[in-house]
Amino acid sequence: MKNLAAPITLDEYKARRLAFASLVLLFVYECYVVRVDYAEYFAYLVDSEQIFFSILTLACLSISFYAFYKLAYFAFLASWPYRIACLGIFTISLLIEYSYQKALGRFTTTADIETAIAITGEQQSAALSMYLSYAAIIPCVFLLLCFLSTRSEKPLGLRQFAPLNLLFIACFAIIPVVTDQPFPTIATAAFYRTGTDFLLRGPVVSGKWASNVTGIKNARRQVAKPALLPEYRPENNIVVIVDESVRGDHFSLNGYDRKTTPLLDDLAAKGALHNWGIAAAASTGSRFTYSALTTGLTPDDFPDAADFKATTFPTIFQYAKAMNYTTYFFDGQMVGYWGDNEEDKKYIDSWSGVIDVSEGRGFEPYDLDSLIARKVKTIIDGSKGNFIFIFKHGSHIPYQSNFPKDREVWQPSYSAVNKYAIPSSHELESVRNAYDNSILYNVNSFFDELIDDYAKIPNDTVILYTGDHGQSLFVNGRSSHGGKTKAEATVPLFMIGKVAMIDTGYKASHANVFPTILDLISYPEELREKRGFPSLLKTTSKDSRPRFFNPDLGTKLPFD
Repeated sequence: MKNLAAPITLDEYKARRLAFASLVLLFVYECYVVRVDYAEYFAYLVDSEQIFFSILTLACLSISFYAFYKLAYFAFLASWPYRIACLGIFTISLLIEYSYQKALGRFTTTADIETAIAITGEQQSAALSMYLSYAAIIPCVFLLLCFLSTRSEKPLGLRQFAPLNLLFIACFAIIPVVTDQPFPTIATAAFYRTGTDFLLRGPVVSGKWASNVTGIKNARRQVAKPALLPEYRPENNIVVIVDESVRGDHFSLNGYDRKTTPLLDDLAAKGALHNWGIAAAASTGSRFTYSALTTGLTPDDFPDAADFKATTFPTIFQYAKAMNYTTYFFDGQMVGYWGDNEEDKKYIDSWSGVIDVSEGRGFEPYDLDSLIARKVKTIIDGSKGNFIFIFKHGSHIPYQSNFPKDREVWQPSYSAVNKYAIPSSHELESVRNAYDNSILYNVNSFFDELIDDYAKIPNDTVILYTGDHGQSLFVNGRSSHGGKTKAEATVPLFMIGKVAMIDTGYKASHANVFPTILDLISYPEELREKRGFPSLLKTTSKDSRPRFFNPDLGTKLPFD
């Protein structure tokens, strides 16, 4: 152990100055170049009006800065194998965190690791293309120069490196006990935070990771079976439609200045459509929203990841099966099931992915929604007692793939060569044109194929429609979705079919969808778990409350 009374050597003094300079310069660089928003978080602390909580959080932030300083100090005095290891840590952490900041406006969270594990190889490659940022090059070069300009007569090694890593792990194991709101910090510290959080808590929350690696399996809770007669069969059909990347304020149904949804506008004018207008999405990412809509999770549930609710709460398909519905799932995006657990499919009588929908034949992406609509039409025309969940192909990037070239209404219509590239500011109007062309084509063609006459919807079918998330339309250089802006959480929400009188003045969100479906399938009130959000069939405008969304299931942001 080093003698604390020994004088500081010139090498140590230089390493301290460089470590402190690295911390300060990286902080400034991340604030002004990478755009890590400390000001927004400090405003959140002030708004929270919890002085003790704020002091603890600032202390945690200071500890994270100190941990980075100590790691940099060690790196500048370490032997070359450990210098190379530290340079690797710095490089990987900066590259990953800056890339997420560029694409999503935040550093990584445990949910990002779980998503990376759950998605396909094709999606992983696409994510790399979308997230990759070169902003890490400058600080990495600076750190490399620091390594080359420092030396030590007695290089530090494992005896110092191991405690440093334990310091990081200990900090980020304890900090979540103090605050469940991830605070901004240096990218390398954020990288350690995500890794620590996943190692300590991730295997519990991630069903696939847990069952494959640790042997732990998060089983779905069972739902209570109502006392139904053996021959009971529901007298209606329920169709739940989740459209991909449709932004509610780009629907003329909701007052948009372009006629993007003429068929829906006509239905609303005739009183056949009950419209809640602009609704708040659960998340700005598809997978997170899917978990919320199918399990009834609310914005209040997501930060509490320790309860691993997304993988243990019963799905809506379990409730539908308990009410003797035949359950269907049509997916216009994925080849394989993308829920939290493959075993969820045992509650789905008929699951159809992209290959099944197209029946293995060649197709254009913009054909998928019409193909789904035709298959669903056959089901609801011919029988009752069907619960049908549809995840449409919708309006995901690249927008030009969602409509035929000869169906362009607004021009010039942006055509992306690299769908993950961020368009320049002068191209944003053409991006808007392409997006609106996408909405006009895929929403109207779908509903035109689904029902012949909406005045005579067959077999008491009720249709509940929303989007999974909105779009940024690349404003301010952001990715299309997955970030923290309200536009990315702005979705439509309406219902078509014969239902009791409804007050659509209520400010709706995805948190209302699950209890609404339970009402539509007549699942008994006394058997339900009380979750705090009402069914849209029972709300009035007076019941409205502030709405929130969770970009990454870990940060609760205000929508209103």
